[in-house]
Amino acid sequence: MSAQISSKVIGSKVVGSTMTATSERRRLSLLFRSLSGRHADVATMRLPTARAVLLRLAGAALFLALAVGGIAFLVEVEIADGRVVELAREESAAFLTEARSSLAAGAADSDLEASLQRFMASRNGLRLNHGDGHFIVAELYAPDQRKTAEYVAPGAEWAEQRLSSTRHGFPTDGEAIYDRFTLDGHIFIQTMEPLLDSDGRPLGYFESVFQLSARRSHEILRDTATVVAVSSLSVLGTALVLLPIFGAYNRGILRLSRGLLDANIGMLTALGSAIAKRDSDTNAHNYRVTVLAIRLAEALGLEDAAIRQLVKGAFLHDVGKIAIPDSILLKPGKLDAEEFAVMKTHVVHGLDIVGSSDWLADAADVVGGHHEKFDGSGYPRGLRGEAIPISARIFAVADVFDALTSRRPYKEPMSYATTMGILADGAGKHFDPVVLARFTAIAADLHEQLTEMGDDGVRDELRGLVMRYFKLA
Repeated sequence: MSAQISSKVIGSKVVGSTMTATSERRRLSLLFRSLSGRHADVATMRLPTARAVLLRLAGAALFLALAVGGIAFLVEVEIADGRVVELAREESAAFLTEARSSLAAGAADSDLEASLQRFMASRNGLRLNHGDGHFIVAELYAPDQRKTAEYVAPGAEWAEQRLSSTRHGFPTDGEAIYDRFTLDGHIFIQTMEPLLDSDGRPLGYFESVFQLSARRSHEILRDTATVVAVSSLSVLGTALVLLPIFGAYNRGILRLSRGLLDANIGMLTALGSAIAKRDSDTNAHNYRVTVLAIRLAEALGLEDAAIRQLVKGAFLHDVGKIAIPDSILLKPGKLDAEEFAVMKTHVVHGLDIVGSSDWLADAADVVGGHHEKFDGSGYPRGLRGEAIPISARIFAVADVFDALTSRRPYKEPMSYATTMGILADGAGKHFDPVVLARFTAIAADLHEQLTEMGDDGVRDELRGLVMRYFKLA
């Protein structure tokens, strides 16, 4: 009975005369090879909502604002560092002016120490009066990088210890090197400045730790925050002005895309319904078997893209029947061997039909594989086990279940219990036992629901499922 039902459920077109087995296998191989590479692109087709597009645009604008603000922050920090480094350079230049003769003459370390102490005490008073801050550590090094003098402001011994533990290198290109750090909310700049004579020869190195005053630190933070805020708000303001324009443009694109998707789904439905009505005077089979397949796929945890692929294949699984002569397609009795050979060619021609459209190409797994059997005895390629695409294994269970429980021109419907018994007998032979076991767990409720819905209710149920899997982002 199962084989007879299957031979009635699916068909294909005859081109002149029946194809030989060899040429049919060759053609099948070519068809599957050409269609398989197209599945990935079209199977993921799903339209975003206008809200999703606007959220993405808003997210992009926010990201750009943060990026611009971050860049502005880094620039302002560099500017602030430059201000303090310039102060250090002024101090080293002033010290060099005062101590150049002593340095050039190779004065004793004690003399250099005294000069540095006097100099730093006088300069710190000047800096404090200007409100910039003051030097809490200053160290003098000979050209051979030996420390010759040191100044530590009262209470700043910790800074000298930090210098000792994090000593950076000496400049080799005549440029100062510096490091910024923050402690207890105060900003410090550690610099190392080369001391050169009038001919550019090194006389030593001047290292210092400068603590910005609270006022100057606040000014720097305020300026930095202002620039960052203005930069970020400018980007966000521009985005807010442009967002309605982009939104309107994208809504137009979405309307066109939705129209195209609706047309594709309409073509899918019409094409599947046309052949279903030719076979059974109703398209209800296509609706029921597609709902059954979707619910089984959901129960098995298939991803949305795979379910969309399954929906297309379920609608079009019988599309090749359009070419089967009525004398075979509608024959009330059992098909003879020659007639059954003609019936089986529907798979090749179904693949021809779906292969003519990029959007339908990913239906090939179901169209070309739903007559395969788990034990390898099916057709057209004799695939076995998991070599059969999962969508075809799912659909095979749903298709035979609905075929057995439905009224057709050539048969009366079977009871639910009899149908499930036939399916159980096919576990591991016709059907994937794992897929069948999952279907068995949900079949009673599904059968009851679809029976209560009637044809119109099943059609509405399927429309809702199609909307969910094809139209929502």
